[in-house]
Amino acid sequence: MFKNYTPKQLIGLLVISSLLLMENIDANILNVAIPQMAHSFASTVFTMKLAVTSYLIGLSVFIPISGWMSDRFGSKKILMLSIVLFTLMSIQCGLTDSVSLLVICRLLQGVAGAFMVPVGRLMLLKIFDKSQMVKAYTLMGMPVMLGPILAPILGGFLVTYFSWRFIFWVNIPLGVVVLYATIRYIDNYTEEQDKFNFYSYVFLALALCCFCFWLDLLLSREISYFTKGMLFSGAVFFGLIYYLIESKSTFPVIRYHLFKLRTFSSCFFSQVIIRASLGGRTFILAVFLEITFKKSAFAAGFVFIWMSLGVLCSRTVTRKLLEKFGFKQALLVANIGSFIALSMLAMVDHLGWFLYLALFFNGVFAAMQFMSLNLLYYADVENIDYGSAVSLATTWQQLGTSLGVIVAAGLLHIANYVSATNFAIASFHYVFFALALINLSCQFLLNRLDKNDGQSLISNKYKHEIT
Repeated sequence: MFKNYTPKQLIGLLVISSLLLMENIDANILNVAIPQMAHSFASTVFTMKLAVTSYLIGLSVFIPISGWMSDRFGSKKILMLSIVLFTLMSIQCGLTDSVSLLVICRLLQGVAGAFMVPVGRLMLLKIFDKSQMVKAYTLMGMPVMLGPILAPILGGFLVTYFSWRFIFWVNIPLGVVVLYATIRYIDNYTEEQDKFNFYSYVFLALALCCFCFWLDLLLSREISYFTKGMLFSGAVFFGLIYYLIESKSTFPVIRYHLFKLRTFSSCFFSQVIIRASLGGRTFILAVFLEITFKKSAFAAGFVFIWMSLGVLCSRTVTRKLLEKFGFKQALLVANIGSFIALSMLAMVDHLGWFLYLALFFNGVFAAMQFMSLNLLYYADVENIDYGSAVSLATTWQQLGTSLGVIVAAGLLHIANYVSATNFAIASFHYVFFALALINLSCQFLLNRLDKNDGQSLISNKYKHEIT
């Protein structure tokens, strides 16, 4: 598996994979602990959700600047600082007895994650040649997929048998090891960059901040429609100001010429759809298991192990498909397979082998989609544009997941209204099938691809078979 990697590449891959796993678990683990934390702080569940929202805001607001800062000041320096900040905030989150301090620490933890993940991905593009990317990314993509699936299991275990504080402290040993490996083995990469337009970035940050708050509060009954409307209006207002400034700027924050690349634009929008489908699927599955089958959050989390097994098994299959048939055909297989797997969930009416099989195939094909798109996304991007491309991808992957939860919850509400029952099995079936159709819709975007797209990422011995 690792025989063709140099020691430096192998260590870099392990460091980046560890960072991605740590951040993806941390972004999703807090949800299962909110009730216990609310009791511990003598606060409401709604107030505690601010700790989740603040993390998302820290991520979304600072990801757009991460690529530029990495190129400007050096990827190793930025990565070390972000790991230190992330680990220190993990310690403080577990020690705090104040809700306000917890929210601030989670915000800073999100800021650290905003630099940690994109800079790690950017370094992967520097460490490996394009022809090595398929093997490297099928390994590195595992923690990205496994994080959201493993988070409920790990969170449920720690909250049930220890304390909510341990969901933060679990980051400490991994953070220390990864920091040492980064200092000892990782090289510092820089890239010549234009000036950064901080003026337009401020308005982009404000727009993202309002949008994240709006997303998180949209389904809350404790917040008035006026407040939700003001947040959405603020996102649109600041977004328009940002666009007006950016359209006249010679040094744009986002390099819009990237969207002229067929592979980039097709993969970018497809990825948002697939991340939304994955976010909605994970949310609805948890609700489905807890309400329909009366499973606890911890027990429901263990059912997700079948999906995790599918993700792990997809690595070799994905690599072979990409190398043998190319990206366009592999993505067609992945999209059809994902549609069938999601449709299988729409036929589940009891716990048993059919549910576990459906979850396994959901893991296989979702991982295949995710890894293929993440690779092809950078196929035609120039080195100087890597930072901007990584920032764009990471920002909208985070927002796509949140959008998926909103869409899934909205679909469940509509299904309950149409069926005139609350949380009947049929309502969940409608939602799963709707998510399957949403997932499949990205195929219209991917039909634009050429069969030879992404050949630079495929090892030479397979290229003649594709052409």
